[in-house]
Amino acid sequence: VLLGKNPSDFNKEKNNRSSRLVNPLYELDIANIQPYTDGSSLYPNAVSFDIYIYHTNPEESGPFYYASGQYYIKFNPNVANGGLLSYEIVPNSTELTNPDAVPRNPSITFDQLNLERNIPILFINAPIISAAFPGTKIVRMKLSSNVPALNYRDLQLKWVDSTIATPFTRIAAFIDSMETDITGDGTFLVDTSYIVFPVELSGFSGNAMRNDVILNWSTVSEINNSGFDIERSSNDLKWEKVGYIKGNGTINSVSNYNFEDKSLSSGKYKYRLKQIDYNGNYEYFDLSDEISVGVPGEFSLKQNYPNPFNPVTKIDFDLPVNSNVSVKIYSMNGKEIKSLLNGFLNSGYYSVDFDASELPSGVYYYRLESGNFISTKKLILLK
Repeated sequence: VLLGKNPSDFNKEKNNRSSRLVNPLYELDIANIQPYTDGSSLYPNAVSFDIYIYHTNPEESGPFYYASGQYYIKFNPNVANGGLLSYEIVPNSTELTNPDAVPRNPSITFDQLNLERNIPILFINAPIISAAFPGTKIVRMKLSSNVPALNYRDLQLKWVDSTIATPFTRIAAFIDSMETDITGDGTFLVDTSYIVFPVELSGFSGNAMRNDVILNWSTVSEINNSGFDIERSSNDLKWEKVGYIKGNGTINSVSNYNFEDKSLSSGKYKYRLKQIDYNGNYEYFDLSDEISVGVPGEFSLKQNYPNPFNPVTKIDFDLPVNSNVSVKIYSMNGKEIKSLLNGFLNSGYYSVDFDASELPSGVYYYRLESGNFISTKKLILLK
């Protein structure tokens, strides 16, 4: 019995319509390419994808009675990441109503994934292919390696048709109860929009605080993620690495990251993340907007850091205008110990280092003079 009809009624209906039937047209689609999951765990060493067949001309052809299919797909064997690959059907993944219609014997031949023709079935037991998008799922396939992680970006799936190799992908339907090859009536597609890369970034932003830039980004999930290089470019010059943040390996939940790029000069900066897998593959994520580090609004001398220190500390100061500047170190009794800076500087944010290796422990003062602006602060050398 098929769809509630007995065989004699079904054959009468078929015979009455056969004179106006044309072959079914269809789309054969590889879809939902993503790291394999069994519903509870994510497997970085495996990828899965669905094979769908979608009936596109039901009004002209009538029902599409599926008879058989064999499915051959080219891929890049570098996806194995140095391991041994296996190819298998995910159990209970088909939407075909007759289990005998499911293709058989998955195997791998160098750069080709093979799925052989199903066993012969009768017209009376033929599954009907859906005319509602995305169609009927023939099967879900799993490609895995015996190493910890696949090179997902190397997958590069492509249908094998008669112009590429033999054997090739073929589809047959029952036309007037006879199994008929309709391979040439199909459109073969690979939907890469579903591909999930090792890191799915959900946000990347940055803002300037004084002359520091703070970057924030989040990931929805990570697979085999070693970490992120942070790269910066100014004035459209080459990119340079300014930091590194360790990744979370493989995780199926949100991760938040931040990085501070400190003590920058005034100017405009571009940033990008270089996400690196454990196997060395990488992908870039660009910050959409430039970040501007502006000119200070007023003179300012900052507290040295670290403080107390031994033997080197850093002194920051801000200049709102171009001016002559001096930064000097004094003892407790006001004697000049060392001149750190004496010259003309443009407006901006500055930093100087003070090395007190040759001085004894104690309290000292540092003084900034620029035009009418004078500021003095205390620092402590503790050896």
